[in-house]
Amino acid sequence: MKEGRVLKMKLMPPPLKKQLLHRPRLAKVLTRITDFPLTILTSGPGFGKTTALSAYLRSSDMTYAWYGASPQDNDFIPFVSHIIYTLRQSVPEFGESLLAELHSGGNRNSSEDIIALADLFLNELVSLSERTILIIDDYHLVEPTTSIDEWMQYVVSYLPDCDKMGIVISSRAKPQWDGLAALRIRGHVLEIGKEELAFNEEEIEVLYSDYYGYPLTKQQLERIYKQTEGWIIAVQLIWQRLLSSNGSLEELLRAPRDTMEELFQFLALELFQKQSLSMRSFMLETSIFDELTGDWCDAVCGRSGSHALLFELCGSGFLSAVDDKQFRYHALFREFLLDKLRRQHDRYVSLAKQAIHIFASRGRYDLAMAQAMVLQDAEETALLLQDGGEELIQGGHLEFVHASLLTIPERTKRRYPYLHVLHGDIMRYRCQYEEASAQYRIAEYEADSASNRIVQMMALEGQALLFLDTIQPGKAEPLLERAIAIAESLYGGRIMHVDRIESVHLRHSSYESGGRVRTGERERLGRLYTLMAENMLNAGRGTEAQLWYDRAIHIHAEGRDWLLEARLFLRTGRLHKAKSKLMHAQMMEQEQGSLFRGLSYHSKTLSRSHREIDLLLSLISSMCGEPVAAKEAAEAGMMQGIRLKAPFVEACGWMRMGHAAQLTGKYDAKVAADCYQAALSIMERLEVKRGSAEPYMGLCLLFGRARSTDTALRYGHSAWEKTQFANDGWLTSLIRLSMGIALFNANRYAEAEDVFRECSERFLACGDGFGSAAVEMWLALCAYRTEQDSKFAVAMERFLARTEREGYSFLITRRTLFGPSDTQQLIPLLIEAVRLDICRSYASTMLTELGLDQLTYHPGYTLYIHTLGNFVVQLGDIELSDKDWQRGKAKELFQLLVTRRTRSLTKEELLDSLFPQSEEKAANRDFKVALNALNTALEPHRRVRSNPYYIIRRGTTYQLNPAAGWVLDANRFEMAIEQGLEAGDVEQAIKLLEEGLLIYEGDYMPERRYEDWCIEERERLQVLFMRGAERLSGHYAAMNTFDKAIRWAESIVAKDRCWEEAYRILIACHLQMNNRNQALRWYNKCRKALEEELGIEPMKDIRELVRDISSVMLSDDE
Repeated sequence: MKEGRVLKMKLMPPPLKKQLLHRPRLAKVLTRITDFPLTILTSGPGFGKTTALSAYLRSSDMTYAWYGASPQDNDFIPFVSHIIYTLRQSVPEFGESLLAELHSGGNRNSSEDIIALADLFLNELVSLSERTILIIDDYHLVEPTTSIDEWMQYVVSYLPDCDKMGIVISSRAKPQWDGLAALRIRGHVLEIGKEELAFNEEEIEVLYSDYYGYPLTKQQLERIYKQTEGWIIAVQLIWQRLLSSNGSLEELLRAPRDTMEELFQFLALELFQKQSLSMRSFMLETSIFDELTGDWCDAVCGRSGSHALLFELCGSGFLSAVDDKQFRYHALFREFLLDKLRRQHDRYVSLAKQAIHIFASRGRYDLAMAQAMVLQDAEETALLLQDGGEELIQGGHLEFVHASLLTIPERTKRRYPYLHVLHGDIMRYRCQYEEASAQYRIAEYEADSASNRIVQMMALEGQALLFLDTIQPGKAEPLLERAIAIAESLYGGRIMHVDRIESVHLRHSSYESGGRVRTGERERLGRLYTLMAENMLNAGRGTEAQLWYDRAIHIHAEGRDWLLEARLFLRTGRLHKAKSKLMHAQMMEQEQGSLFRGLSYHSKTLSRSHREIDLLLSLISSMCGEPVAAKEAAEAGMMQGIRLKAPFVEACGWMRMGHAAQLTGKYDAKVAADCYQAALSIMERLEVKRGSAEPYMGLCLLFGRARSTDTALRYGHSAWEKTQFANDGWLTSLIRLSMGIALFNANRYAEAEDVFRECSERFLACGDGFGSAAVEMWLALCAYRTEQDSKFAVAMERFLARTEREGYSFLITRRTLFGPSDTQQLIPLLIEAVRLDICRSYASTMLTELGLDQLTYHPGYTLYIHTLGNFVVQLGDIELSDKDWQRGKAKELFQLLVTRRTRSLTKEELLDSLFPQSEEKAANRDFKVALNALNTALEPHRRVRSNPYYIIRRGTTYQLNPAAGWVLDANRFEMAIEQGLEAGDVEQAIKLLEEGLLIYEGDYMPERRYEDWCIEERERLQVLFMRGAERLSGHYAAMNTFDKAIRWAESIVAKDRCWEEAYRILIACHLQMNNRNQALRWYNKCRKALEEELGIEPMKDIRELVRDISSVMLSDDE
């Protein structure tokens, strides 16, 4: 929603009349607003809710934000936008992230989206410098909108935990919120009803005597109060009636009225009839507006001077001023006037149609269509949709347009076939592809029957977009050819050629040289050429795609498509350029909004399908080995799909999440598999076969790395079949590459080589340099493993040359989606390249960058050591079994070296620790056997007479090589906890502490817990765990996140029953949760443990926590 559509007069309390009755009784009730998270004012119309709140706010010194809702706000985006902008009056930067989210999506009616945006709003509240009261007046006007009411319920449910904001709801009826009863029970709601709002007898007496100068007798006062029941508008109307007539109060009140509504009708009619004929006419004509301005009234009613008349009516009490330009009839008066106007049917219809014309001419199609729908004028609605439907859809009003379309009979739609195109667009954006296709086909048929070639072209374009969105180039191509043929027959005779383009033969070309093309024609034709370029790209025909895109830019230079340009870079291997363009486009779009023309064909308020910037960035990050960035972008893309109700986009987010999960340090295969299965489930539901290809490819990579070769190849074949069906050459190449990797990991090198050579030809045809580099890398690995030196030299030279030239060094230095799961597999290849003088300079540079330039040998994998909980050692992806160790002492020797990893150990120290009972000769013999078994276990393929890599020997000392790049969970745990303890930022501290504590799966080397050399390290890490858990528990307790605080405090006590701070946190949390019994149980456990273990009583802080609890309850409860 544009800021210009946020009406600032709604963001301030309405001005008060000069003479306003001071009401101490009501003011006293309103002063309690600041004591409650939520206040609800409810009454029917005419009880002065708005006036009472406005008067109170202007007399108080509290910080507040006002929002007066209107019928035009009954959509989620305008509602939340107005709330953000009213709060920005106090805090100008408030809601930046929330506004960005609102502006990046469509209708946002899904529950997941509502909760996500509500969470953003609640997080933004921390930016408020002081407690602020948000007043939402006339909430009943927007309450029927489900998304708004759900959002409000979620926000209100967290208000008791937020000391920065209170909310006041003013409405004609109490909100029907599920959690309202619970808030009442806990005393979090102040409710003010008509009993408090209505005048009492004393207030009526003061009003008439002090303000109206008309003292009342006791009988008159009782009579007014009895008939009006304190209804403010009726009390005031009685006075207006007395002023405009010569009758007495007794005469006015003599006629009995069964209800207050009847009294109002009587009084309103009397007052209305006292106005001049011209004023009555003006009042009736202007009642069609929800909110009035002099400009609107002049234009629709065909008069001048309306502002002065509105000001006059405001003075007489018929309407109220929103600001100095905008006014609003009292709701009851407007209903009264509309009722009278509708009785003059022709006049009412004429005015409404004039309003439709004026609104439409000024681009307010939403207001125009609202009037047309009230008139139930299908013809007018159809015309408005034909003119403004696309604009409304581009603005994200899909629900509104869809509802409007459903009101139009089919016989009317047949005269306006473009309406079926609009309907198809809406279904396409919602990923309801079958329904979209049906609507486009109807539009094509009806347009063809009516010889409407423009709409026929649009219908063909819509059908093509279905297959572009789902990447099915074979089906999209003939549709685009037909659409382009129509466009060129309409506009082509006026297109100027460029010599460069004219010299290129494209088999789809059918336009001829000629004159000039009008701007609209250029845009339409340029868009079709751009779509053909995209389709060529989807088919893996990058060269043709570039030519079609050049043609599109020549025809319509303003139609530059940065997403297509980025995808051209991506599919031709220029990954850094693709990423740079996407990030720049994202930044420009955020800064310039709709003014940025680089994404002109892809509205940010609508689904871009697989073209979503975050989805593309995620794939590029995975290909470049950046898992954190890939995960964040995938999550953002997934949320975009949920927000836009675009399941295809959501599914793409899931599959990209799967890619990112494979690249994390020690990836969780189940997490990645679950992501891919989620994507497959959505694609199956959508019946989009092509959409299943990428998640199947991901599963092929995943199971190939796990050496489940048959499963991997089965998934690979499933993916390959889907791309053959869709004719996507580029993705087919990546799928075949994935299948080759699975064969390589299974040591089926000959089969893998055949697949890689096939991929080499495929990537060459696609023009993808990255794919070609990846293939040459795998061919070099195959040749190295099979000791085929000539093949190795050729493949390695091509790989290194292309990597250096194109900037693909990340294939060597990072774990990437299409690279080896352990990049150290490539280090022996670099060493061999230096030895054979293959791109020696670059290979040496890469070894230096990795800190391995002095090596002449490397085993070709990373050593992973897991010591917290079960002891596990992995050589890359392969876990060592007990059999692999050969000797038990070999395993124990390694565990000792890991424990003493920071220094070298002499042979004597090792013998004393491992063979304390053996004689020196036997100990030396057994040590030599154990050492040989250890080196064999860690390096089973080490070349003869080469020195061990992981266990280094210096004279008679031995050490785990600190430069060998092994990964130890204890080191990762220690680093994360220490950084978390030192972090100044609480959020960062929590993140680091959580990360570290999750690494601690159990105590250090439990099978060696009784060995003297292990005890010190085990206890050191255990204490570090408890320090980290204590700090994390304390952070959560301070944030009132008691469940998490309790969980971590209990984990401390489970390891050390005398850790007093853990008990203090447990007792404090349970007391805060009003769970005194549980608090006392923990106190008694603490007291008993300290007495039994240390002979002391709990510390003072703990005793003070339970001081106020009955001494009876302090008895042992165990």
